[in-house]
Amino acid sequence: MPIYPGDPSPTFEKYSTLQKDGVNLTRLTMGSHTGTHLDAPRHFIQAGIGIDEIPPDKLIGEAYVADLSKNPIGSGITAKDLRHELEGKIARDDIVVVYTGCSEHWGDESLNRGYTYLTEDAADYLVSKKVRAVGIDFLSVEKFKAPEPVTHKTLLGNGIFIIESLNNAVKQFVGKRILMICMPIKLKDGDGAPSRVVAVPIRQD
Repeated sequence: MPIYPGDPSPTFEKYSTLQKDGVNLTRLTMGSHTGTHLDAPRHFIQAGIGIDEIPPDKLIGEAYVADLSKNPIGSGITAKDLRHELEGKIARDDIVVVYTGCSEHWGDESLNRGYTYLTEDAADYLVSKKVRAVGIDFLSVEKFKAPEPVTHKTLLGNGIFIIESLNNAVKQFVGKRILMICMPIKLKDGDGAPSRVVAVPIRQD
């Protein structure tokens, strides 16, 4: 299960069993940004809304999966890169999924600190296109240990939700439009939440 370096590792503890207690029950402990997850504005903006305040229809919409895997692993994806891949292919209120190719290397510890990310001007570009959400197939949209989380703040501060740690299943949809459904756990005042993300192919005419 993908975990950002320094975040708490998930634990799974048998709380009760059928044999002893008549029921199987497991206690789960994990950070709110464990595995595939949604970042709410509150993640980096104190006055931002929490997971429980996000209308479900904001997390359902058409998405375009952009192939940025040609960028060297560990490099920053710029506005120029996005413009090249997205111009004429996305509309206002779309979801943009960035396929970096890093998800092909889950388990490679070196990538946990050297993955491909979105630069500040890439975030500005997505804001200018008025997309509703952006997803990425690795740990974060932000450069590891960035001095300031400008990419997060730019996106979240403009009402663009962030879906991180998508798996490499998105590769099959590169260059295509899909219907994307993101279903986070509804945590009161949550800054983020593990999420189930579903992609439904859209007929390509």
